Amino acid sequence: MPTQPTLRRAQSLRSTRRQRIAPRVNFPTVGQSFDIEISREIDGWTIRIPEIGGVAHARRRSTVELAARECIANTTGIPIGYVAIFVTSEIG
Repeated sequence: MPTQPTLRRAQSLRSTRRQRIAPRVNFPTVGQSFDIEISREIDGWTIRIPEIGGVAHARRRSTVELAARECIANTTGIPIGYVAIFVTSEIG
């Protein structure tokens, strides 16, 4: 009776797989959270985004987050839906 050849691996699967570690990034990436500083002005709110060196302006407090996200998206190229905002300081 003919025998079938057996396939043998030189090494086990575990030893051939390498653990992949994501490299540390020092520039804005998709899904990154940005800290913003807002201050009340006579004609609205001034928004400072220190991580990208950006400044934006909003007329109402309710539109501050949207204005900051639009500024970040335009500056970095990250889609606006992937930009998260955290207000670190509010003056006024």
